[in-house]
Amino acid sequence: MTEREILEARHELNMAIREFFYRRDYLEVETPALMKISPPDPHIDPLKVHVGEKGPFYLHTSPEMHMKKLLRFGRDRIFQMCKVFRVEELEEIHNTEFTMLEWYREGTYLDAMGEVEDLTGFVAERLEAPRASRFKTPYAVYELDRLFLEKTGIDPFTLDRDGLHAALERRDFKGIDGRDGWNDLFFKLLIQEVETSVKGEEPFFMIDWPRSISTMAKGKGRNKVERFEFYMDGVEIANGYTELLDHEEQRKRFLDDNAERLRLGKETFPVDESFLEALSGLRGPYTGVALGVDRLLMKILDLSRIDEVTIDRLRV
Repeated sequence: MTEREILEARHELNMAIREFFYRRDYLEVETPALMKISPPDPHIDPLKVHVGEKGPFYLHTSPEMHMKKLLRFGRDRIFQMCKVFRVEELEEIHNTEFTMLEWYREGTYLDAMGEVEDLTGFVAERLEAPRASRFKTPYAVYELDRLFLEKTGIDPFTLDRDGLHAALERRDFKGIDGRDGWNDLFFKLLIQEVETSVKGEEPFFMIDWPRSISTMAKGKGRNKVERFEFYMDGVEIANGYTELLDHEEQRKRFLDDNAERLRLGKETFPVDESFLEALSGLRGPYTGVALGVDRLLMKILDLSRIDEVTIDRLRV
């Protein structure tokens, strides 16, 4: 596609997204991109900023923390499109700076999954997507524990760290070592053997993820949470979950995340007390979704690299 066609497609996508949410009585909001405290997610690192001698501050990796604080003001449906920043190199589907669509509403992750289906179909029609038939709903839904068992013969949810490591060693699984934690082993097995086995043209969901990698999601049973990831052509486009509203449980999970960051040799962060205070005043259920707009546009247009639809492509 030409540079002009990419510009026009992004414009059309932005308009379609806003129209979709306006029709559903969502309030569009703006929240700060510069934060004093970053969420302690062990797998996501923020860009650090100093303003003169003041700081450090952090560019937000997601507007999640600030958006949830807004729910206490009485609007149950809010959305935002904004630039977010993460310590990631430019690769096929990654970039340091990218556009995120995030929204929150009343309901559970099942309600959010239905809305993801509706949104995807709406924007695909507006952009006259190639191979449009692949967006016919409903999309396939895979329960993660069953998918692991079917594709690998291993159910990680029933195993502790040592048990999972031993199970992978018995299969002569490559690329693991004694330094790997449970999450490391889970993701290696997921990426190498599970995600690749369900790739296809049609979009699909994977649901019910491990509690240890979903810090702000509502629990489901002993070691799962009500969380989904949404894929198109094998690429994760969005994730969402039923929100955890228990502020004491949320504090514990933040502390656990900081302990994991410490184990990995990463910077740790103070607990955001104002966020916990806001959670304590919410009466749910609420659900939220974070969607990569660049990836969505890339897949709607049937392209393969994120820099084909971003400013890198336009050589500015």
